[in-house]
Amino acid sequence: MPAIEDHAYDFLKERIAAAVSGDAGYGAELHDTVYRRIEKTFGIRIGDADSDLEPNPGATEMEEFDGHMPLVIFSLVEGSDRSDRKAARSRMIALAKWVGKQFIDDPTMGGRVNDSRIKRWPRGWDSIESKPYSVANARLLVNETGGQIE
Repeated sequence: MPAIEDHAYDFLKERIAAAVSGDAGYGAELHDTVYRRIEKTFGIRIGDADSDLEPNPGATEMEEFDGHMPLVIFSLVEGSDRSDRKAARSRMIALAKWVGKQFIDDPTMGGRVNDSRIKRWPRGWDSIESKPYSVANARLLVNETGGQIE
């Protein structure tokens, strides 16, 4: 069974491909890891997951539960004044909302998982490859059992 990082990547890849002009996700760059080189001005990076590994109901195979992973949503600051930072943050927030809506519309990621949802959206600024970005580190919860998640 693929890792939950792979499920999230494949799901978002399909959703980006299906996006139409005017959607915040249209043309977004998607990385399967945070270590890929950024080529576009905005996109999504799949971070490393942390989950419990338990037998699935029926105990036929092992499955990931209570998984959480960061989805790093980024937008390049394309200038040096406040309006450029504001524009980058607005573009990042629009993309973050679009990403969140994908998981609301299909919490099973097309049948790949039992459920998923975005839990938190901490955001701020970062320097990636010596360039300034507005970023959100969304916390994606996958196959939540309702148990204590640290």
